[in-house]
Amino acid sequence: MKKILFLCTGNYYRSRFSEEYFNYHCKERKLNWSADSMGIQRDFTGNGNVGPIAAQTLAKLDELGINPQAHTRMPKHVQTEHFNEYDRVIAVSIDEHEPMMKLIWSDSELEKIEFFEVEDLHIYGHEVAFPILIKSLDKLISDLH
Repeated sequence: MKKILFLCTGNYYRSRFSEEYFNYHCKERKLNWSADSMGIQRDFTGNGNVGPIAAQTLAKLDELGINPQAHTRMPKHVQTEHFNEYDRVIAVSIDEHEPMMKLIWSDSELEKIEFFEVEDLHIYGHEVAFPILIKSLDKLISDLH
């Protein structure tokens, strides 16, 4: 089975949605892929995240009829070794995440990362972000099919 890693700032909203949505649709289509998600931010304290996953993420998954499988786990931090454990690594926002990652990782890790263009809640409300994220994920899944 091939593995994909979705990254966002705090592994609470966009990357968690991506993980659950991707895994659900790959299972439905019998694709030989599975996803995980992690956060780029080195310290999750004080970022406003409450609990393991954003309420908006759970509500959107429920609206789509997707029963989340990893919704009780707390956000995880990405580490250097993770870049070699996954076949693909996708950060959900080039504008937000590329500068963060350049401060942490070398060019060898950075060249492995692909990007979506889905901004966080302080820029896009979830009513805007989810349709963009779903469109990006649907294209990715279609390309893998």
